[in-house]
Amino acid sequence: MLTIPMRQDSGFLLIDKARGLSSFDVIRSLRQLTGIRKIGHTGTLDPQATGLLICAIGSSTRLCKYLEAEDKSYSACLHLGTRTDTGDSEGRVIATDSNIPTNVDADALTHSVLAITELPTPQYSAVKISGKPAYAYARAGASISLDARPARISSFAIVSYDPPNMRYICRVSKGTYIRSLSEKIAALLGTVGYTSELCRTSIGSLQLTDALALDGLNSQNWRASLFPDRKVFAAFEGFVPGEPDLTALRNGQAVEQAGPDNPQLMLYDADASVIGVAARSKGKLLPLVNLF
Repeated sequence: MLTIPMRQDSGFLLIDKARGLSSFDVIRSLRQLTGIRKIGHTGTLDPQATGLLICAIGSSTRLCKYLEAEDKSYSACLHLGTRTDTGDSEGRVIATDSNIPTNVDADALTHSVLAITELPTPQYSAVKISGKPAYAYARAGASISLDARPARISSFAIVSYDPPNMRYICRVSKGTYIRSLSEKIAALLGTVGYTSELCRTSIGSLQLTDALALDGLNSQNWRASLFPDRKVFAAFEGFVPGEPDLTALRNGQAVEQAGPDNPQLMLYDADASVIGVAARSKGKLLPLVNLF
């Protein structure tokens, strides 16, 4: 009988990140309270942003890339008439424009936003240039050239408009900077602007309402607060292999399994914990990641 080692001290914590904390501040705190060094997350939030931060512990860090690729939803406030070098309220004012519209054609703006295919990469971003994050160059006063990044805005809606502030919600593809989106929206309205508030409300099928405040976790309760793997990967196809298939997959061999081609499906044990990732092609499962 094949014995699957227990995945101890691994899994996912859904954190409601508070304003003023960096994503690494959250990781640092989790390392202290869990005693585990190997902890990562599935997408950075700026210190002034709040909302959902998915943190992976132990061997679960090997699954982060699958969640990173998921679309994300945000609630944002765009302040019109002022532009900052960081694109948020923490930056230095670099432009002003009193030409702020008193009314906005919501339908026309939505149509234009949904047609966006790329957005500039902020100078103050974590994108690596020669091994250093872009913000390090920006803080040093160095001018660097950053390519625009592909962007897909799958949904957009204005929540309220009380000049100079516009509150909106959106769902966007991986790598879309909301600071850049706000600046683009301001340009579409014939003015400048910056993101004064930002909250990430979902990643894939995971919602902010399922997240926990960091200060509510401690060394005694964090394990009980791990979010079930089945819910973490609810948007992914799942499969529970039998023992013969597990043996083959563990040895890097393909196994027969009928079904449509799928580049990534989660493999679960009987306790609904992820034990690996496989791809299905032409009726065969091919192992991609083994956690067992």
